Amino acid sequence: MSQYVLLKHLRVQNANAIASPFTFGFPAVTAFMGLAHVLQRHLNPSADPDALLIRGVGIASHAFVMQDHQDNYSRTLRLTANPLDKDGNRPSFVEEGRCHLTVSLLLEVDNLPNGRALERLLAQFKPLLLARCKLAGGDILSVGAVQTLKDDKSSLRQLMPSYVLMERRELLEEAMANGQDALDALHGFLQIRHTSERVKEGEDKATWHSHRARSGWLVPIATGFHALTEAGVAEQQRDSDTPHRFAESLVTLGEFVMPYRLDSLAALVWRYQHDGDFYTCTQQPPAAP
Repeated sequence: MSQYVLLKHLRVQNANAIASPFTFGFPAVTAFMGLAHVLQRHLNPSADPDALLIRGVGIASHAFVMQDHQDNYSRTLRLTANPLDKDGNRPSFVEEGRCHLTVSLLLEVDNLPNGRALERLLAQFKPLLLARCKLAGGDILSVGAVQTLKDDKSSLRQLMPSYVLMERRELLEEAMANGQDALDALHGFLQIRHTSERVKEGEDKATWHSHRARSGWLVPIATGFHALTEAGVAEQQRDSDTPHRFAESLVTLGEFVMPYRLDSLAALVWRYQHDGDFYTCTQQPPAAP
């Protein structure tokens, strides 16, 4: 049975907010899973079969500030291009959109020790996060309490007030099964439609109504990668011992919900799933063979 470690209120500055070629906003799920993987490697320096194993991560957002500028209906990212070149011009490189956020992370773990060994383990998280880790390329400025939780509904109170990120890819699958293109379906769920209704016949006054295709705080979220090439050696790759594959981002629908709407901690945990050329993070169980 899995156990849970809660990392409360990680305050992150200048995290990467461009998680795919056509979306910006909340960092990709793979960024949070990557942080968990780094933590596991630091906590387990040796290949011990009984060492701590982090199987998944739950994400609860307390605050999010996008570094952008809005002028009426137009939004532009606040981008940096430092340092300037010798003529004082902006250098030619791909710039990053950035965000500040405060999140709590729920780690689903195996092989959690007991007693004093558990106290020593929990005491290692905060210095590791502050000194040796980044989240989505952003600096971790502070970390709150680190504690263990039981998988029951009362433990969800520890995440309040926040919004937890849930996967809603079934909405896209349903739309695609009805003949819609995936990108059109994604746009359709995110659009806000405005309609007017005349107050009285013959008058110019009207009332306006706004609605979306589906209720809830739906957002596009990057959850993994789709391999485009076979595994092999690429020119000038960083690690010459590891096969390389070119890939593209996978984007689906997510929804931010209040924790009290869930029944257990396990429901909000994202886990790795590999299926052929697809490398994804999902909250859904793997398909039957």
